[in-house]
Amino acid sequence: MGRDKAALLLTGRTLLARAVELVREAGGEPLVVGPVSVQALVPGCRRVDEAEGPGRSQRAGPLPALRHGLATCGTRKALALACDLPFLPAALLRFLIDEADRYDAVVPRTAGHLQVLAAAYTTACVGAIDRQLDAGERATHRFLEGVSLRVIEERELMPFGGAEIFFNVNRPEDLARAEARIAGKRA
Repeated sequence: MGRDKAALLLTGRTLLARAVELVREAGGEPLVVGPVSVQALVPGCRRVDEAEGPGRSQRAGPLPALRHGLATCGTRKALALACDLPFLPAALLRFLIDEADRYDAVVPRTAGHLQVLAAAYTTACVGAIDRQLDAGERATHRFLEGVSLRVIEERELMPFGGAEIFFNVNRPEDLARAEARIAGKRA
């Protein structure tokens, strides 16, 4: 995109504000983990500077941010939600969090890819994340091998709208398609 996606407007609201509203709709208390410039986009919710986490180098990526969020959220389970997934329903988020009562991590899989930034995690994941970071590995999904994992397969996503709900806004044309889709047009 050439700029921070969190600040992009979709139907008059930033992608980040939409994600915060979705977490609230699902019954959660949003905690925004990101740079101070992004945090200013959502006044009125808890925010943590992503650079403050242990072992963080500046803008080190989603895995250290996930670890920092889990360590500071103040609850046993939390939802990681990227702001660039505008079509996830609140019902799916509630389902993921409910499933985390029995697993350390609950992660949807679509088209063979784990959706690690639209998943539920418990604080039991922190040790596995730390081991991975200590080994110099930053891939967001690798630590899942060391925790109790529940993968939500595509067939289980059908009641929530199927794999299409994981439409990701990565390019300007994706943003235009999302606008058209919300407006009820086919794009």
